[in-house]
Amino acid sequence: RITKVIGEKEINLTCELKYDGLAVSLFYQDGIFIRGATRGNGTSGENITSNLRTIRSIPLRLRASYPSLLEVRGEVYFPKSKFELFNEQRVEDGLSTYSDPRNTAAGSLRQLDPSVTSSRPLDIYVYGIGWSSEETYNKHGESLLYLQTLGFKVNPNNEVSTGFKQAISYYNKWVQDRKYLDYDCDGIVVKVDDLEFQNQLGAVGREPRWAIAYKFPSTQATTRLLEISV
Repeated sequence: RITKVIGEKEINLTCELKYDGLAVSLFYQDGIFIRGATRGNGTSGENITSNLRTIRSIPLRLRASYPSLLEVRGEVYFPKSKFELFNEQRVEDGLSTYSDPRNTAAGSLRQLDPSVTSSRPLDIYVYGIGWSSEETYNKHGESLLYLQTLGFKVNPNNEVSTGFKQAISYYNKWVQDRKYLDYDCDGIVVKVDDLEFQNQLGAVGREPRWAIAYKFPSTQATTRLLEISV
């Protein structure tokens, strides 16, 4: 459908893993982190600046050459290995355990006391620029490399594919390999790499026409009925 709109038979696609965490926006003015918010309804969200400041992988001051105003979007997550240790410590302290990393990450960022958030080993991967006062790139993949130079943490498993078949191969690889990741991942996100094409395609409400989430199949197992009691 999008190739018909663009008028190109083959286009480059950025393939990214879809993390199960909490989406946030980070705002920088003259290279200084000034505000952070949840995605909310796509226009306005909760101000969680104080809690985001406690995440060590979020730079409070940008390095290299940066625009005067910059909004960066990313996903905060709770690493699975650290989540298990976190729950073990809670058991030792006589406290109740948390059910899953995703909800724990979201709840941690909404704490009224930032010291509670800082005690939890949250992490972040950034996945795009929401807005910038200076345009210095024309490809999404290039913009991710640019964010790395500013000090942001970008997922090393991102890949720019040439055409749809290569994107499907990327998907099939991670269906098998997601078990090796230290964070919950329920699919991939495929994006049109050319930013001019993204602008041309636009969005419908909150949903961009130039990106789609491609979910992994649910984990399945064989069950055995042992007993029925009335």
